[in-house]
Amino acid sequence: MVASTSQANLPRAPRRPCNAPEKRVTALFSLGDGVLRLPLNGPIVGCGAPLKNKESPPFKRLLAGMTVKELHIPAGLPAACAAFMAIALGFAAPAYAQHPPASSGFTVQGSGRAAPPQATIYEDASSGERFVLQQQGRDAYAKFLDTGEVVALKAMPAQRGDTFYKNDAGETLFRLTEQGNIVTFLDNKTGMPAAVVGYQQPFANPPMPASLNQRRVEAAAKLTKLAGHDVTIFGTAEFANNEAWAADALGNVVIGVERANGLAGRIASKLEKVRLVRSKAATVSFKDGELLLGVNPDEGYGGRPSSDAIANALTAARSSG
Repeated sequence: MVASTSQANLPRAPRRPCNAPEKRVTALFSLGDGVLRLPLNGPIVGCGAPLKNKESPPFKRLLAGMTVKELHIPAGLPAACAAFMAIALGFAAPAYAQHPPASSGFTVQGSGRAAPPQATIYEDASSGERFVLQQQGRDAYAKFLDTGEVVALKAMPAQRGDTFYKNDAGETLFRLTEQGNIVTFLDNKTGMPAAVVGYQQPFANPPMPASLNQRRVEAAAKLTKLAGHDVTIFGTAEFANNEAWAADALGNVVIGVERANGLAGRIASKLEKVRLVRSKAATVSFKDGELLLGVNPDEGYGGRPSSDAIANALTAARSSG
């Protein structure tokens, strides 16, 4: 008993050294060779602001592309508490911030930000005809790629939140569903779906012709061939300051006469002259062999008659006598 007690009072032998590295007690944390030194008199780096903390560890690859912010820790705050706050805030930005979703390919010039497409190219499921549709507020514009004609459309509300788009002849060309799908009535009067096949920039003004007089001569030659006799065009001089819109209106005349003429070729034979006049709204009438077009260049594509309206005026004259 005495021996045991005396042995307990003897001093302990020093612990034998081992090959483990010496514990470092002055570092908050380490990553590779980067160590935050104590005391923490400077700010601790978190997420949200540009990196500018001189006390932060030199691991550039980890911080590349991240956004960080400064968190100022009082000098007397315990190291363990400071470490907990740094971990809670996180040194890395969220994954979605580093890897934004892929854009549609359209960007706002000078900003680098994705922008939604402004004109959509569709293909009719029945005929395979392609057209471009651009919404403009409640109304829209449609460009048919086979003729190059741009038609101004008026929006009419329909059931279930759908919208009908009609041309200036009162014909329904498209239906926009509440889900954003397009149904066409171009080749099938009961309606056929149209598939999105691409995008393009918004419609611009029609290209300026090299010479409005030359365009008039070309249009007159085509109409003369369709009618089988000379057809004269008047009134283009009134549009000396708006040649592009007058030339575009003449293009619609040729398309409209071709459409109304059909296989029989009888309607064009009654056409003798075409006259363009300025008016407040787009108008078209056919009487005594004269096709009269009212054009307002200030209204853009909605300020001149479409080829459908021209064809309807010609066929209505045939029906009336």
